Amino acid sequence: MKLNKTTIIVITAAALFVQLLIITYNHYTGYINISGVLNFFSRIIIGTTFSALFGLLIVFIDLKIISMLDKLLPIPQKLSFRTPVEVIIGLISGAAVGMVLTMVANTIFPYEDGLIKNIINNALIVAIINLIAVITIEAIIWFKRNQENRIIAEQLEKENAQIKFQTLKDQLNPHFLFNSLNVLSSLTSTDPEKAQKFVDEFSMIYRYTLDVIDKTVVELKDEIEFVKSYLYLQKIRFDDSVEYEINIDAQKLDHFVPPLALQTLLENSFKHNRASADLPLKIKIYNEDGFIIVVNNIQPKFSGSSTKVGLENLKKRYQLICGIEPVFTLTENEYIAKIPLINPEQ
Repeated sequence: MKLNKTTIIVITAAALFVQLLIITYNHYTGYINISGVLNFFSRIIIGTTFSALFGLLIVFIDLKIISMLDKLLPIPQKLSFRTPVEVIIGLISGAAVGMVLTMVANTIFPYEDGLIKNIINNALIVAIINLIAVITIEAIIWFKRNQENRIIAEQLEKENAQIKFQTLKDQLNPHFLFNSLNVLSSLTSTDPEKAQKFVDEFSMIYRYTLDVIDKTVVELKDEIEFVKSYLYLQKIRFDDSVEYEINIDAQKLDHFVPPLALQTLLENSFKHNRASADLPLKIKIYNEDGFIIVVNNIQPKFSGSSTKVGLENLKKRYQLICGIEPVFTLTENEYIAKIPLINPEQ
């Protein structure tokens, strides 16, 4: 809720309605005497103006109070502390506004029964009104926030489902399957022992993929084991023209990353770079300053633009999970990808 044009119109309309009720009631009970139409409208205009300014002042103060408390005592974490503080501040600020307005009103229309008496009475009345106003504004704000959060949650759920589908589709890449089966076919006749190892690692990759696809995050240690299997297959496929080095601090292995995040980066390396005995593809994986860093040397396989679907997919997943995006840097000789580690305490 903000003190915008709509809020001002609503407060003014409410002030007009209240003044109509008050003036009409006071006239028929004999408390005031309305001498004619002009007198009636003058009372309406003066009363509405005064009430609207009073209402705007109250709402402005209450919004500032709620904004301050949102920072110092956020809901729901500190609700038990916030509630009494909000009540006390609401009463005090309302009483202060009531006193100030009473003194201003006294300069325009002096009170016949004494200023002090009216200051006390009006301070008590406005304090109660302001407390009701604070509670009402707080309820409106939280209703709107819940509505907005529900809409955002639905959008995120829909987007997350699309991301999961795209990730699973990427993992079942027919090119990877075809190349792996070709390698396996060759190994079966030339090196049965290595062929069995290849089958074990190959099955581990797809078992892991199916196990984690519905998870938001996985432990880094599991992702690293998966990556080792993936790199083992690629190393055989490229006739040992792939060199890799993995150095992860042991205390970081219980941190989290989105499932298959590292494979997305590695697939990007193999997709865009050549690997041969003379020009091996060199990959380093390590952690630094809260990030997992994947570095590969640049040996362009072909010219042309990349769709970067996998990397954009990874960015969206991080936005949904923690709001921190990966960082991708291209230097003269290396491509550097940095993905945030998610602390288990978050």
